[in-house]
Amino acid sequence: MGLPALSIIICTYNGKRLVKRLLDSINEQDYDGKLEIICVDGGSGDGTLELFKRYNVKVYHNKKKFPEGAGMGKAQGVEIAHGEFVLIVDQDNKLIGKGCLKELIKPLVIDKEIFGCACRLFVDKGDSVTNRYLSYVGTDPFASNRSIEGKMALGKIKLDDCGGYYSYKIKKEDNLCTGGNCFVYRKKFLEKIGGYTQDVDVIGAFVNLGIDKMAVPKNAYTHHLAVSGFKEFLVKKWRWGWHYAFENRENRTAGWYPNGFRETIRFGGYLLFNLIFIPNLVIGIKKTLQYKDAVWLMHPVAVFFNTAIYCLIGFLGLVKR
Repeated sequence: MGLPALSIIICTYNGKRLVKRLLDSINEQDYDGKLEIICVDGGSGDGTLELFKRYNVKVYHNKKKFPEGAGMGKAQGVEIAHGEFVLIVDQDNKLIGKGCLKELIKPLVIDKEIFGCACRLFVDKGDSVTNRYLSYVGTDPFASNRSIEGKMALGKIKLDDCGGYYSYKIKKEDNLCTGGNCFVYRKKFLEKIGGYTQDVDVIGAFVNLGIDKMAVPKNAYTHHLAVSGFKEFLVKKWRWGWHYAFENRENRTAGWYPNGFRETIRFGGYLLFNLIFIPNLVIGIKKTLQYKDAVWLMHPVAVFFNTAIYCLIGFLGLVKR
């Protein structure tokens, strides 16, 4: 029997070269189920729209521009998807190996309680130092204590070994960061919460309904070409933080801002831990020895600047309010 129907949602904007890289990697997949590719474009003017004509994709225009959020690009794509499963993947990714999609779907076929699967990040030795480091901890080092990539890399999460994949039951207090990029969902579960909105909000909504089991296949990897260097990393953190604090905060049901005295103290301690620098330097040295990759020495620097940017934006937000 063939694999279940899969819809792939890609939000695009002025990324012709990256989009081609992703679409080529999808076309190379050994997937014998029905495959639907939906590209939701935010108004590209660099030839991305013309590129789509060379591929078997469905193209929709995202007038709201942004990919994440209620009614935004990813939500629009999920709403019109016909597949039993829905893979959300950003345009700057490339699926590694011909069996990536098959490996991502297997846990969902085996265990009907699993709501979704996260793709692992591939570390490319030819990448810039910054992008190689981010391939270990995820694109937001500040969230490394809450993201599935960061927790796995830092050894701060215990996963159940199920043979070809790991499974994990998310607790309400986890507020786990995952689900926004190269993540496959069981669509009928998304329909139970009113569709896709944005990463951690979806995870929180699932857990509140008792839908708390996710998986991480051992052999499904994506190469995420997030940044070309440290300068671009800083610019992206500023843009994301600004969007979160000033343009999209009201639409979120889960987030970084603490509620209550205990959460405030805990959150303040985490900020201080990151800004002191030394504790993360120790972690960076230990991980350099563990992974035998000196890019881990970037850990204290990246976390410090990432945290400092968010603190500054948070302060500006308080002033504005």
